[in-house]
Amino acid sequence: MFAMLSCSVTAVYPQFPESDGWESVLETLLSDEELTADALEELSDMYESLHAAPLNINTATRDELSMLPFLSDRQIEDIHAYIYMHGPMLTLGELQLTGSLDYATRQLLRHFVYAGPPSPQKERIKMADVLQNGRTEVVARMDIPLYLRDGFKKGTYLGGRLSHNLRWSFNWHNRIRFGVSADKDAGERGYDFWSPYLFIKDMGVLKELAVGNFKAQFGQGLLLGGGFSVGKSMVLSSMSRQTQGLRPHSSTGEYGYLRGGGVALGWGHTTFTLLASRTPVDATLKGDTVISSFKEDGYHRTSLELSKKHNVTLGMVAANMHYSFRGLRFGVTAMTESLTVPYKGHGRLSGVSADCSVNRARYSLQAELSLLDSKPALIASQTFRLGNGWTANAVVRHYSPEYMSLHSNAMAESSVQNETGLLVGFAHSGRDLKVSGYADFFMHPEPRYGASAPSNGMDLRMEADWRVGRRDALYATARFKSKQKDCKYTGQLEYCLTGRYRLRWMHDCRSGAQLRMQFFYVRYDFIAEPITNGYALTGSFSHSLLEERLDVDLSAAAFHTQSYDCRVSVYESGFRYSYNFMSLYGKGGRLAVMVRYRLNAAMQLNVKAGGTYYLDRDEISSSHQRIASSHKEDISLQFITKF
Repeated sequence: MFAMLSCSVTAVYPQFPESDGWESVLETLLSDEELTADALEELSDMYESLHAAPLNINTATRDELSMLPFLSDRQIEDIHAYIYMHGPMLTLGELQLTGSLDYATRQLLRHFVYAGPPSPQKERIKMADVLQNGRTEVVARMDIPLYLRDGFKKGTYLGGRLSHNLRWSFNWHNRIRFGVSADKDAGERGYDFWSPYLFIKDMGVLKELAVGNFKAQFGQGLLLGGGFSVGKSMVLSSMSRQTQGLRPHSSTGEYGYLRGGGVALGWGHTTFTLLASRTPVDATLKGDTVISSFKEDGYHRTSLELSKKHNVTLGMVAANMHYSFRGLRFGVTAMTESLTVPYKGHGRLSGVSADCSVNRARYSLQAELSLLDSKPALIASQTFRLGNGWTANAVVRHYSPEYMSLHSNAMAESSVQNETGLLVGFAHSGRDLKVSGYADFFMHPEPRYGASAPSNGMDLRMEADWRVGRRDALYATARFKSKQKDCKYTGQLEYCLTGRYRLRWMHDCRSGAQLRMQFFYVRYDFIAEPITNGYALTGSFSHSLLEERLDVDLSAAAFHTQSYDCRVSVYESGFRYSYNFMSLYGKGGRLAVMVRYRLNAAMQLNVKAGGTYYLDRDEISSSHQRIASSHKEDISLQFITKF
């Protein structure tokens, strides 16, 4: 989905990790505007770990290849069928003989697999080998603002202006991972968040062991969904295939993780998982006896924000048992959790869910039914592979208005609560052209935020990715959403119409440089309000110099939007673990330059400088975040070392 439908890769990348342009490949994989900043960071960490410890294509299991979201179920089946019929691959060049792997997917896959001799069994863990061949990485980052916000001028913020984070990690073939991440936001006093973790997998009966900060994902995520948020466009491809089980929380995200321990034991085709956690969370309290809302931004810059830090503890015990055999999977999950302060009248919640999935050459089915304090939630999806690269999808969901899981993470228009919907979609992958689209019809049976009565809406989207020759690629997307919300002029619900359109052209120069141009258009229409439009034009140029030791990325953007409702979301090249989208609104422009310099095989220095300039205002933001200027500039530094 977001690798193949949101971007195309036309350059040929060599297999050697020292000079494979990994940063540009990673940006391609992460350039999907439906992903949140936390999801981008988690996906970045997942891709980094898989790239550092590639899989042997001749021995990789279906579950291992399923961790690569850009591979479809059919492509995984074709890889295994080719190896079964023709024997082990001698080189990765044989990937083109599998049938369904197009050129761009083959180039992406080369960064995560290698063709090695088949081994009859998993390599045994030996401490000497772990210490000798494990990879240690240290990543340090600092952001330096060249402006002063009111919170610092008035002394409201408790800490300094600089923000920085530090990551130390150890990885041995993705089977032993441990480390710690620390983060300090601008305005906070010292390192405000620490995330230690230990993760071990595939040690005989011991399938997984997680200690410290970790996440858990079972089924489709209705009861326990610790994976990244699943956007609707992901459902059209294998991105809806969530990684099951436990995994470490190595990012600096301060919400949505568990703190404790979990263990998964496996016998044959059956795996049993047990986990327990006591996780401190931030919340806004009403009278110190009731939680009015959870605070998810992780900021503790002022005395008020600091008073909300870890003022509630969330305890949880959960167990899961699942059976997998030849594309069939059945699982049952049970969970009970408690809050030290009640939320919406609940101090304790108990639930159970049952999930199943079937994967065959021509179709796949996934479904989960969850009951949480007797309140139901259901999601079921089916994919049909019609041949000639065509697939059809359907997803039905029903989330009770009273369903309230603090750990759910499934496809939804708003949240896994108070929603019923049907999504139908299609995707086609050809040699040079990929198209996809969906239509999602949803309703909220009870009032929600912004709608004081039951409401409904629809969401339509189309994408096309066309590779023109070996050096040019065109990408276009159009999205139209109609959704009811309160209207103060009519006193009733009215439909709010939003259209978002994007066109991108990419060109790979013969010198190895890459040029990218994008045009954005947004139209916002709500009754009794003026129709507003938003435009943006962006361009970027990237090139490698000094025998690919130096990478330079230049980017520029010009934008003109008539309101915040028609803002434009633009992706900009960033540091490792910090890929995100910027919201541009108003009238102005932005310039940025990023330089990556590889000092040697083990060390790399990244520097980024950028500035945003507005033509329609004399100040930026408001309250403590206010900047008394029409422009703002930042400098960021990142140092990476591996040994």
